Amino acid sequence: MNIIILFLLSIATVKASEQSLVFDFGNTSDRVQNWVLISDNIMGGISKASVKYTDNTVILQGDISLDNFGGFASLKTKFKAIDLSSYSGIKIRYKAVNQRFAFTLEETQNWTRPNYKKEFTSNKQDSWEIATINFKDFKEYVIGEPTGDYMNLESLRNILRLGIISIEKKEGPFSLEIDYIEFFTDTRSQL
Repeated sequence: MNIIILFLLSIATVKASEQSLVFDFGNTSDRVQNWVLISDNIMGGISKASVKYTDNTVILQGDISLDNFGGFASLKTKFKAIDLSSYSGIKIRYKAVNQRFAFTLEETQNWTRPNYKKEFTSNKQDSWEIATINFKDFKEYVIGEPTGDYMNLESLRNILRLGIISIEKKEGPFSLEIDYIEFFTDTRSQL
């Protein structure tokens, strides 16, 4: 009987690992390096930001300026269809200094259409932390303003871009270092 239970548990573990999706950042050949910087410069802002890959992480850093209606820096994937409907949420291993950030999901290339985001905050400045964010907690935004709605399962089927954006609108230097982003499945937190 114990052998059957162990066998069933091992099958469940394999299935769970087959369903995982991980962005593991860094310079080595098996790590992700294709996220791009997008800052308020695209709309006339003058914030300074840069992206740097280390051996095991990606660092988004710079200096936020509120001049010319600016105030943000972000790291985003290129547009590519991805179905996230089999996942419950994400875990991000990161450390941050001087800004709050949000993970974003976009289902269109039109920036005036709704997108979804959920904040994650550093509780320990410049120390490694893991944020666990459930998709059911992502709120809908249109041009940076909340609509009061939450993301639905149908939206997760049609994601075109993932991102991380500074959301504090606070002037000054900032840094966000990310080790990995892992998508997880948790049947207890279904949408």
